[in-house]
Amino acid sequence: MFFRAAIISIAAACAAFGQATPTGQARPASRPATASAPSTAPARRAWGAARAGLSVSASAFGPWTVGRPMKIDFAIRNTGSVPASLGKKNTFFGYCLLVQGQRFWFTEKIPLPKQTAFPSHLRQGQVLRLPAVDLAKLTAYSGKRGMKIIDGWPMEVVAGKPRAFVPAGTVAEVLQPGPVKIAYVAYLSRGAEGNVSLRSAGVPMALGLGDFARLSAADQRRVLDALGERFYRDAWSAKTAHDDAVGIGAPAVGVCVKVLKDARAKPFAKAWAVTALADVGTADVVGVLIACLTDPTPGVRHAAAYHGMKVRHKKFIDAALARARGGKDPLVTAWTIMGCLRFRKAVPDDLLAAALDSPEWKVRAAVAETVARGNPNRSHLPILRRLICDAHGPIRVTAARALRGVGDASFETLDALVAALAMDGDHARRAVAEALCALTGRKSPYPAAGSDADKAAAIKAWQVWWDKAGKTYGRKDKGK
Repeated sequence: MFFRAAIISIAAACAAFGQATPTGQARPASRPATASAPSTAPARRAWGAARAGLSVSASAFGPWTVGRPMKIDFAIRNTGSVPASLGKKNTFFGYCLLVQGQRFWFTEKIPLPKQTAFPSHLRQGQVLRLPAVDLAKLTAYSGKRGMKIIDGWPMEVVAGKPRAFVPAGTVAEVLQPGPVKIAYVAYLSRGAEGNVSLRSAGVPMALGLGDFARLSAADQRRVLDALGERFYRDAWSAKTAHDDAVGIGAPAVGVCVKVLKDARAKPFAKAWAVTALADVGTADVVGVLIACLTDPTPGVRHAAAYHGMKVRHKKFIDAALARARGGKDPLVTAWTIMGCLRFRKAVPDDLLAAALDSPEWKVRAAVAETVARGNPNRSHLPILRRLICDAHGPIRVTAARALRGVGDASFETLDALVAALAMDGDHARRAVAEALCALTGRKSPYPAAGSDADKAAAIKAWQVWWDKAGKTYGRKDKGK
């Protein structure tokens, strides 16, 4: 949507065949060309809307990577049923629109090389291919809403007078790694037949990072500066900045540390920055990650506790486990356990026992909630089977729903669920019964709104069924 909005200042001005004059006054539109019938020519490229019997397209040669050429070519075709005028070659020019995030630019004018053939007219269905150019080398100008189009070219108006834009740098200098959308605008000065601006359909591309080590020092500096900015933009941009930081490796550590130390950085920026540090995993991130375990921002503490378990440095592992064993921050304890399960395949017995046997229900609840929210799988079954029999009803509810989501119908899981069904609390009993129904295929819900007799009968029915079924139920999954 922003691509469309970003070019509205140009497209709107080009929509009429007339252009604004250098004095800011509107020039009357010239008589339109007669070649304006609906398109009949085949279209393999992504062509823009037809105007005056003509349309243009752009086609990029990928992939694009930082520090490398960004090749793109263009074409014009006759979409009508009669010949369409192209005007004079020496007055023809084009330029590209570039949109990335909430910013957009336009390039310098792209004239035709002298050796390029340029007929005065295109016959019905004829396509004129234009030479490819390297966008990376072209000068880029920062676009502004409300800019004027004067003789086919964007101008800013200051105090009622048009003024050329100041260059922002080359295209290679202004674009950052990530998605970018390009459109081509062609301006045909056709005299009495009417001047016309044509815009191609948008071409989506991705500017890749490539091999950071092979970039020039200037390109490396630009990439790192842009990387820091992306952490601040929004959560999605911070996530993509994390991905590129991991690809860059050690040179990106300083950028991530700077984000973490910036009091203005939002929680999502800091959380993705600490995750990037853990994923880079070099020795110089250990001290920073240890400090993050006590950071005032909860998301930073949790990300350090969870993703820090990827780091193969004993100093951090010891510090994280000590912090988790302390039990002063229940969610840090929970995320540390999750990180151990995910990245180290095992949780130290004393840590797991301390968390699950903690007299503080908030610690146990934090473990349950963290496991439930972390896409639980079979590796979490030992924890969930313990939690399903917790004395705190809401914890049993969370564990029951997580067990149902895992879909494990082993003897150990069903045995734990049947035992939990007899514990007090209608809300928890209903969640446990729903898990049992889902895992066994039996239709025997718990009547939470029923009488005491109905509730007792429902519990008894499950117990009787399990007394019989459990005796012959395979125990091959025991311990998994």
